[in-house]
Amino acid sequence: MATDKFEYLTTADVTLYHRPACGFCSRVMYALKDMNLDIPKEDIWQNSQARTDLYKGGGKNQVPALRIRQPNGDYVWMYESLDIIDFLQQHFSE
Repeated sequence: MATDKFEYLTTADVTLYHRPACGFCSRVMYALKDMNLDIPKEDIWQNSQARTDLYKGGGKNQVPALRIRQPNGDYVWMYESLDIIDFLQQHFSE
């Protein structure tokens, strides 16, 4: 049986990159509130280093973006708001 590569994921292993005026980012933020889930967030308008990290790490400036640390220390980037919400619900909802 295959093991989920995110089986031991904690909230410290994910970071949401966003910007305030983004409707898709707002969708994710509302979902986080509904799930009562507090994860690290980076506002790419307020933090130029976060903007650089987003582009260097994922290869694009698209937000929302969820950076997910894998057990081996590598990162996976997820960009679509509904995919991000679904992923967070699967791994953090009770």
